[in-house]
Order: sequence, then C-alpha cells, then structure tokens
Amino acid sequence: MVMMDVNLDEVVEKPRLPAGQPFTFQIVEAKPGISKEPNKKTGRREPYVNCTLSPLEPEWNDRKVYKVWSLSPGALESDDPTFSIKKFFALIGFSWAPNGSFSTEDMQTIKFVGEVAYKEGDNRPQLKSVLRAA
Repeated sequence: MVMMDVNLDEVVEKPRLPAGQPFTFQIVEAKPGISKEPNKKTGRREPYVNCTLSPLEPEWNDRKVYKVWSLSPGALESDDPTFSIKKFFALIGFSWAPNGSFSTEDMQTIKFVGEVAYKEGDNRPQLKSVLRAA
C-alpha cells in the first residue's frame, strides 16, 4: 500500500465567493470561439466570447468566474445583460465600433459591478447579474 505524504488535517479550505453580494469584476481574458453544436433555432454553429472574470476586491481576487456570451441572434436580442453582450456593453458604457463590431482585446479593459449565484449541486460561481459600470 502506498501512503500519500500529505496532511489533510492542515488543509485550510477557501470559502466560496459569496452569492448575492456586489463585486467589482474585471474581464481578464476574452477568447472568441464557435459552438460545437448547431443552434436549434438557426441551424448554424454560432460564435461566442468566452470570458474569465476576476473580482478586484483584494480578499477575493484569487477567484475566477467564467462567463460565455453567445453571439447567436436569440442571445443578442435578449434584454438581460447576462445573456446579451450588446445589452451588457450598453449597460456598462462600452463602445463598439461604428460597424457594430468589437475587439475581445478591448474587452479586457472592462470593469463592472455584478453578483454571482450558484446552481444547486455546483460550487462554481455563475454571473447572476450585471449592476453597473465600475
């Protein structure tokens, strides 16, 4: 029998990012992608932007929240900034190009105030709401 040389009694667990509390987030990474499966309504593989958000509060800035904004017509038409990247940009005052395009590199300058939530049985925080620009 192989014994692992680690003392589990000395492990200090990190608390979860609190749900329902406002945090100032910065987008620290924004990567474009194309969905693996076709959209049920359009029949096409739709583009998306996969973002990593980091809380700016010092006691929580080692945590990450992952957010994917779909660029499908249905997502873009939503009035919820957690679904529609256009509504998100408008709410926080991020300007896109005159032709309607935007740069994922420029997204990494975005700071905003939002809240997280957790799905039952999942310990990964999800962006629940976008409150305002930071």
